[in-house]
Amino acid sequence: MRKNAQLLENWFEYRRTLSRKVPGLAIDGTVSVTLFLLTTVLCLLLRELDRANDTSYVAVIFLLDVFLTAMLTEGYFFSVLSAVMSVLAVDYVFTAPYWAVSFVITGFPLTFFVMMFISIATGMIVSRARKAAAVAREAERQRTYADLLRAVSHDIRTPLTGIMGATNVLLEQDGELTEEQRRALLTDAHEDAQWLIRVVENLLSVTRIGGEVAKLNKSWEAPEEVIEGATAKFAKRHPEITVKVMVPDELLLVPMDPLLMQQVLTNLLENAAIHGGGVTQVTISLEKSSEYAVIYVTDNGCGIAKEKMSTLFDGSADSGSWGDMKRNMGIGLSVCRTIVMAHGGSIYAENKETGGAMFRIVLPMEEDYNENQG
Repeated sequence: MRKNAQLLENWFEYRRTLSRKVPGLAIDGTVSVTLFLLTTVLCLLLRELDRANDTSYVAVIFLLDVFLTAMLTEGYFFSVLSAVMSVLAVDYVFTAPYWAVSFVITGFPLTFFVMMFISIATGMIVSRARKAAAVAREAERQRTYADLLRAVSHDIRTPLTGIMGATNVLLEQDGELTEEQRRALLTDAHEDAQWLIRVVENLLSVTRIGGEVAKLNKSWEAPEEVIEGATAKFAKRHPEITVKVMVPDELLLVPMDPLLMQQVLTNLLENAAIHGGGVTQVTISLEKSSEYAVIYVTDNGCGIAKEKMSTLFDGSADSGSWGDMKRNMGIGLSVCRTIVMAHGGSIYAENKETGGAMFRIVLPMEEDYNENQG
């Protein structure tokens, strides 16, 4: 049942995407006519193959046509029209006297009202199912932002506490500190300030999304340019870590918000540097898989603890802190997931067999992304 519901939801997501280029009435009209013609041709073929000329099954097949039309189209117009056309087809083509309309034949009123009932009832059920799916998406979105809020409260409080502690010591015990101690405190305060800046950058990214795809400033971008921007920023912060970039010879163009996707890659690079456990090299590779662009971010560190995998992207305060409890990436990884999903993509994490962590980002190369903003 869940699989069928997901297939129906995927169809309407695809329909909404297609409606940006083709009017919705044209889509529904095409679906209705196609189903009706296929049903008619199927019944004609079955009648030709049936030597007994038994057409008792025809009404059932047309009932299926009415049901599918009601399920795959918006509103009630095309499903009711399909019901009327199906009744006329059963009467005119498949009921004696053939190729003639006779509204007084036995069972005609019953067939008509049954098809009408199915078309309207199916339309109501599908409408309610879609509303329930929309409510579920909104609930998931609210849960995500609640998780982000909890992560933010932790990620902001931690560096602020460090800055306050270091500055208090400098102010109250400055005369008693050696030059090395003073420099160590200033270094800690500076690192905490940098971390706070990265938290704010993530907050700004979430604010830009706002849970709505319409707020993405999407354009056709070459992913390698976005990767170059992220690696350049990362190299300034972590010159001790080598970043290797591998891109295909073919130029790939992907609809994306370049600033937000650069934030995703920056978060993953920072995550490797902070939690990777002795990472000396990070590799970012890009490849095309069917209609998707896939970006891999891998490192040569210690990998991700298995118990953290299930909560890695949920924004919890310690979801990303497998290596450093002081500076967790709960919000950073949650922001990655939010941004990627806003683009209609998906993000996964796993450990490499040879050691180290690997994050995989899958982005559609067409404007047919989901609007499910989890």
